[in-house]
Amino acid sequence: MIKSIAVAHRKPGLTREEYNKYWKEQHGPLAARLFPGLRKYVQNHLVEVPGMEYEGDGIVEMWYDDVEAFQNSMRFVRSEEGKALAEDGAKFAEMRSGGLWIVEEHVIKDDLT
Repeated sequence: MIKSIAVAHRKPGLTREEYNKYWKEQHGPLAARLFPGLRKYVQNHLVEVPGMEYEGDGIVEMWYDDVEAFQNSMRFVRSEEGKALAEDGAKFAEMRSGGLWIVEEHVIKDDLT
């Protein structure tokens, strides 16, 4: 199992609250429904902490069975079938190069289960 991790950026003119609401209530369910091969999808919304500054406006994690499944999902977004998903993302988010990592997770401690 692999996952992609990306820094999310809101479009200029949107407040963080507007961005988070759209991302969670509109785009998230659409992405979860349409992305082929997607096994798990997690949005990480930033928490305001006095004195802390962040790069970006959130972190998105998406799990796939393998690299091929990830590559298929990326091809889907660029296809005619995936056009609605790409267009929806452009409504609230800026797509920036860099800031995407494909990783294999190794949990060292998990007291949450």
